[in-house]
Amino acid sequence: MHYKRFDTEGEAFTVFLLKNAWKYIIYHKYNSLILIIALALGFLFPLLAVNDINDLIRDGEVSKYEEASHIAVIEYLMQYKDKEEMEAALGNCLKEGIFEAAGYFLSKGLTVCAKEAFYASGICAISESYLSLAGYELVNGAAFSAEDYEEGGEKVCLLEYGGVLARSGIEVGDTIEIAGSIYRVKGIVRAPRTYGGILIPYAAVSTRSSELGGRIQYRILTYGETEARPTQIAGRLFPHEMGNLITAQTGVQEEELYYDSIWTVNRYRIQRAVMVIVFAGINILFLLVGMIAREKYDMAVRTALGASRKMLWVESLIRNLLLVLFSLLLALLFYPLVSAMITKARSLQLRTFLQVSVIGVVLVFLIDSVVLFVCYGKQDVARLLKG
Repeated sequence: MHYKRFDTEGEAFTVFLLKNAWKYIIYHKYNSLILIIALALGFLFPLLAVNDINDLIRDGEVSKYEEASHIAVIEYLMQYKDKEEMEAALGNCLKEGIFEAAGYFLSKGLTVCAKEAFYASGICAISESYLSLAGYELVNGAAFSAEDYEEGGEKVCLLEYGGVLARSGIEVGDTIEIAGSIYRVKGIVRAPRTYGGILIPYAAVSTRSSELGGRIQYRILTYGETEARPTQIAGRLFPHEMGNLITAQTGVQEEELYYDSIWTVNRYRIQRAVMVIVFAGINILFLLVGMIAREKYDMAVRTALGASRKMLWVESLIRNLLLVLFSLLLALLFYPLVSAMITKARSLQLRTFLQVSVIGVVLVFLIDSVVLFVCYGKQDVARLLKG
């Protein structure tokens, strides 16, 4: 039986090649199944590693100020007994027009209860304009509305993407207990610069902060056109405490410190991810080489039946692309189970899946071309059959 002659540009030819590829996979079903599982394991770890790197990159993108040189950052660490002084100073600066716009928060570490479990988490009470100045990304649900910032409204909160509660399965719509009060989770946000995994409207904590006890940290963001501006604003806020509990700097200075520290903390994570990608890539490389080299005898048989070398190359390419596709889908299916067992693993991003998929397709194309040329290009049919 000989290969039929088709118009290589026609639809019938494409269907014919797909059918041949599928029949080959089904005929060698056990080998195909083993290859799919092995490739799925090979792709699973690069998915985890690339996703980790993408998360680090995304955190850096979200936490950049749009115009860092125009941002003034003032931080004030204090005891709660000074809270009235802090809020009076803020109020005076707002009234006198010292701030063109200002966002501020106070933060405090607390133990919270969610789904009958207790978690140590930082609470970050934010003003209405803070996140717009600091930069954030809404991942799920909804952000605070203007009504949420008013006293007496519904108690709601946002969870930080990747924070302890979000990683523990607390979702939008769930409730958590903070200092004896019940809050509904309204959304999940990526806000890398915030201090703590739970964000609540400022008014919800300002009226009862004395009940929380301990030390708090205030952070103020506003506009400052010169390097001296942050210090001037801080001096106006607290003229008697400069150089003691207050730090003042521009957004550019803060970003330098932020990115230096984040690189120091995450260097090991990046190195670990790169090592995983390299070893998994080598594993996938050998698997694909073995798959294609194993087909030499079948290629010779199909050549004897009238198949051209071009057809063999296309058939092999389609067949291996199908196997890689099945492997990627299997890895995608098991990703949530594996990531749940790894501390701080994040949910899979679409761009991670697309990046790994493109790399897999390119590997198949290159390996298919190289191996077919080496194994088949300079040999006649008789020698291939004999081999």
